Amino acid sequence: MNPRRMHPKMVKLWTFFLTLNVVFFLLPRDVVEGSILILAPLAGLFVYALVTKDVMSSLLLGTFSMYILWYKTAAVQGFFGDLQMVLADSENIEMYMSFFLSGGIIIALRRSGSTKAFADFVTSRFGKSEHAVLGTAGLYAGAASIDDYVSTLTSGASFSPLIDAIQKPRLALAYVIRTFSICVSAILPFGAWGYFIIYQIAAADNVKNRAEAVSIFLHSIPFMFYAVVACVVAFLFAIGIFPKIGPMKKAYAMAEEGKQMGGLAAGEIDENGEDEEDEDDFDESDPRKQNVSILNLILPIASIMAALIATGLDCYMAFGIAAIFTGMLLIFQGIMTVAEYMQCIVDGFLDMMDMVIILMLGYSIQEVMYTMGMEAFVESVCSAIPFATLLPVLIFIFFSCSEYLYSLNYTLYQIAIPILMVVLPKVGANVPLCLGALISAGLFGANACVISDLGVLSARACRVKVYEQYITSQPYFIISGVIAAAGYLAAGFLFQ
Repeated sequence: MNPRRMHPKMVKLWTFFLTLNVVFFLLPRDVVEGSILILAPLAGLFVYALVTKDVMSSLLLGTFSMYILWYKTAAVQGFFGDLQMVLADSENIEMYMSFFLSGGIIIALRRSGSTKAFADFVTSRFGKSEHAVLGTAGLYAGAASIDDYVSTLTSGASFSPLIDAIQKPRLALAYVIRTFSICVSAILPFGAWGYFIIYQIAAADNVKNRAEAVSIFLHSIPFMFYAVVACVVAFLFAIGIFPKIGPMKKAYAMAEEGKQMGGLAAGEIDENGEDEEDEDDFDESDPRKQNVSILNLILPIASIMAALIATGLDCYMAFGIAAIFTGMLLIFQGIMTVAEYMQCIVDGFLDMMDMVIILMLGYSIQEVMYTMGMEAFVESVCSAIPFATLLPVLIFIFFSCSEYLYSLNYTLYQIAIPILMVVLPKVGANVPLCLGALISAGLFGANACVISDLGVLSARACRVKVYEQYITSQPYFIISGVIAAAGYLAAGFLFQ
């Protein structure tokens, strides 16, 4: 058998994918503009990701399908034009730099032995309780979710060694911290998501000022059903009340055998059957790294939080200050040299590169979707629902489905909220309830989408593969989504 011959499944997949792109190329732009066809390439991306389990390739091909659908023969020019715009955006640059710096800090904490010291300290005093570790990780992620990225990165770095020490799956940790960091951040008026949502409410033509926007947001918090349900389910899972179901059971079975399902660690077998080397682990034989204090983990994380508050949620500055502080802390103690710490920063940049590429492609998709008339499409969807009592559940279901294919996160709110604020009063709908439904749909996508930026980030923070995190967490996100949908159906009649 020729090893270079393509697998029949891949032949069928590529036949499907190429045929789909030919159809996209032939579709007139006036048929695509402002219609549901805007989402068609995302469906192709989703199918490719499920079959190949390759998130990066599926995202790249799905992104280019978007440009074929709209730009036709000018697809390459349109793609690189938007990519240049995404790369030049100052806010995006700050976000990329935040991830690069956080990657360096995390590697430094591992190589210095700080994360291991924290794990040893906790397990020596509180035993090896899985429920205590996961429950505490969830509570920490929620408490730190004033910024969801910071929450995910720091909780992953802090609690992954604990999970390893008690031989439980990191995929369980990734599920818990991903849920809490995303959902709690949206509930907090001063959290990163809450702050952004208030701005979008204020951008609506019928909202007078920021104070009114804050009032509307506060009234919508009780109706963010998905956020509440998802956190409750995750916490019950963490403390052992909610059962382990689906692929998560396999992850636990493998952990009992000393293997991490989807893990990225030293000596494990990757998808190509080759050993991976983890250069982020510290050298136990190095005398400088013996008896390292847990303060070397606690103080850098505290510096991130303090800097985040002091700089008004400027994530880039917060990680920059923390990187300097962490370097000084480790160097002055003699745990690392200047050269060794700088190598951690460089390696952290490299470690985060694939995640940044995923984000760049994601922002390019957002640009082309906006160009294709996503705003008009959202307005037509909201206006087409005939009964105000059904608006909350239909808004939640429709946008949950679209976000499941590709999580737009902030862009969904940026496009939909100002439109909904104008449309909802005209049709007699309960504005806070429908707003809560839309916010919940965005949170569901951020949780459940295979290529969500927060999903990629939580996988990286816990050192697990993105696809394995996706399949193990799905049952819990789907259950939470179904419960939330039922809540919106009932609330539509109760709070009309």
